[in-house]
Amino acid sequence: MTERLTEVEARRASVQDLEAVTDVMRSLAAMRLQQALSTLAGTRAYAEVIAGALAQATALLDDAPMQWPANGHGRSALVLFAPEHGFVGAFAEKLVDAALDAPPGCALWVAGLRGAALLEERGRPPAWTTAMATSADAVTATARRIAEALYRAAAEGGLGRVELLFGRTNAGAPPELVRRPLLPLGLARDGTRRGPPLINMPPRDLIARLVDEYVFALLADAAMESFAAENAARLSTMMTARHNIETTLDDLTATARHLRQEQVTTELIELVSGAEAMG
Repeated sequence: MTERLTEVEARRASVQDLEAVTDVMRSLAAMRLQQALSTLAGTRAYAEVIAGALAQATALLDDAPMQWPANGHGRSALVLFAPEHGFVGAFAEKLVDAALDAPPGCALWVAGLRGAALLEERGRPPAWTTAMATSADAVTATARRIAEALYRAAAEGGLGRVELLFGRTNAGAPPELVRRPLLPLGLARDGTRRGPPLINMPPRDLIARLVDEYVFALLADAAMESFAAENAARLSTMMTARHNIETTLDDLTATARHLRQEQVTTELIELVSGAEAMG
């Protein structure tokens, strides 16, 4: 019985250590989620401002292309924003399952090593991968890497239709999956009556720069949405794990208390029996 009590107490100590680790991961996920949610409004507003400027600039040229790339031909691609690390429950698997629904000829581009590894396991390795941001400050760098790779592929004529697949959370709720078209980028003209905008460069150069900026803005917004969704999923997973740990600790504590009582009872019985034998 003493050996069993020792085993229960050792297991209880291990579970308490796991509880401490879970609390740290839960706190980090909550902090990063709040950072992402507070930044999302800015990324969305930035994309809207660039879209408005692009519409005004496109109105300066009657023969401006109505989409970018102008040819719109080439291989289709799906850019998947996946978690960089684990402990996100079934969130990563849901993203990968949705990405695998893409036609066989569609190239899978992945931001997030966890998602890339899952695609490898499923037998469909990605055509291009990069690390997903692990902090809100690193989201722009991730978006910049994806944008540069897209520009290179478009310049080589190997890129046609491009879609984005990422997770979105509403105020920290469990994330949902979102698909958003990226390329070809429709260039709508501003139909409102207003004076021509004041510019200091040729209209075509301005449109080209605004197109680059708008593509980057859409990628940055998707990356920030994905970063928030990843941490919302991790926070939910850690809260569930904490609940299970608390239940396990309660069971182990009750078991240890019962074993101690049995041990004390056994020792008392042996003491009384020994005293009667000596008497």
